[in-house]
Amino acid sequence: MKTIKTQIPDRSLTNNYLPADYTDSFTCTIDATKEILPDDIMVGFWTNSPGWVTALFKLRNFLVKFVGLKGDNENDLEKLESCIRSGGSHGIASVPAKNDNETVLLLTDKHLEAYMSVFIEKKENLQEISTITLVHFKNKLGPIYFFFIKPFHNIVVRSMLKRSIKHQIEK
Repeated sequence: MKTIKTQIPDRSLTNNYLPADYTDSFTCTIDATKEILPDDIMVGFWTNSPGWVTALFKLRNFLVKFVGLKGDNENDLEKLESCIRSGGSHGIASVPAKNDNETVLLLTDKHLEAYMSVFIEKKENLQEISTITLVHFKNKLGPIYFFFIKPFHNIVVRSMLKRSIKHQIEK
């Protein structure tokens, strides 16, 4: 399964949150024999991470305490899944927008707002599954923080997208 860097789809709800200080979009194209929902991929992103990603998030959460940022102290995965599926909020995460093709998750802290979206478009016998990231810096700490996160961001997002899709296909 290959992920490619793409433009943000024209029909994505994330276009409502542009312009942004940083944007990216990665897409995997798969056979459409099994319908996959945006909520399923988004839930998989946050509840079925590989061990190395979990370790990176733990390191991040430890380090950001020293600059007064929020860590992911809300580790109740059932509540996070409920938040994603129902359009609610949990800890630093909330769902500002969703429809049948897309789920947008907003992560808010004092230094930045990060929108993460899973957008699925069906084309003939294929499904294009995209993950979109938009980042809005709120103060001077935002770009400094993101400078250190960005080298890992693309690797983590691509890996988690593939893993979430593979998990849904194998269900």
